[in-house]
Amino acid sequence: MQEGEHGLPALPSFPPRGLPLATFNAPQPAAHRAATFSYPLHIDRASIEALPSACGVYILRGEGDQALYVGRSVNLRSRVLAHLHHAEDQFLIGRTRRIECLRTAGELGAALLENSLLRDLRPAHNKKQRAKRGLFTLRLDEQGQPLVAQVADHEFNRAGKLFGLYTSERAAQEALHKLVEHHGLCSIATGLEQGEGPGMACFGRQIRRCRGACTGEESHEQHQSRLLQALEDLRILPWPYAGPMGIVEQGDGWQQIHVIDQWRYLGSLDRQQRRLPARPAASLKGFDLDTYKLVIQPYLLGQLELRPLPGLPLAYP
Repeated sequence: MQEGEHGLPALPSFPPRGLPLATFNAPQPAAHRAATFSYPLHIDRASIEALPSACGVYILRGEGDQALYVGRSVNLRSRVLAHLHHAEDQFLIGRTRRIECLRTAGELGAALLENSLLRDLRPAHNKKQRAKRGLFTLRLDEQGQPLVAQVADHEFNRAGKLFGLYTSERAAQEALHKLVEHHGLCSIATGLEQGEGPGMACFGRQIRRCRGACTGEESHEQHQSRLLQALEDLRILPWPYAGPMGIVEQGDGWQQIHVIDQWRYLGSLDRQQRRLPARPAASLKGFDLDTYKLVIQPYLLGQLELRPLPGLPLAYP
């Protein structure tokens, strides 16, 4: 041991090398934060204390019970308390007077319910959903050439003749360009480029991306077959049932049936909620793109437990 002044053992330096001094602004343990946190007095205390540690949707409501914000979480209590703690949420929390929670059996039900509430309530602090003036799609004309077109509601029942759904004509055009580039298709044969004359190469052929449908090196039939194969991943599946279907979801010993018809979410049923809740008529108009996106992949993968629900008004079976 090294000796210090007066022959006494040298004391170790403080703090030990590599260990920082504690500071007053160091992060505190979660238990300490919870113990020192005081609930906002302007928010109904009972609605905070009733927050469940379960999956579902929450609504922050302000004066006059106005819906300010809608969110979802697998742990409602943890998520809402995080809002109360976070400095960036204090303007929203300052306007909140009550917190409403709606439990769901699982994450799919929470996502479906959140989307429907965003449509129905139009909460002030959620990201504004632009009014959809229509959806655009890719379809094939009589010559088999792809084109961008606006799609009417009744066309969603067509037997798989729509490819992709887009919220603007520009987005649909960009999707078609990417499809042609990614699959080595011809921009002249797909109508994206005007040919200068018979047998003249498109731009893609000049950079060896196109396989030569424009120059005759690839037959029209071969090119058309590759085009259809490329479009297949974008095909919009028409509603495959004669009527509404229920998606069964279970969690925490609780079962819900999420009712879907024509890819629209109509509501959820359980042993307490035996009939579908009323929804604004405007919310049920048009193709429900959000529900389609949530449901189509697990449906195609066979991951959904489906149950037919004949007859309206619907009741819990």
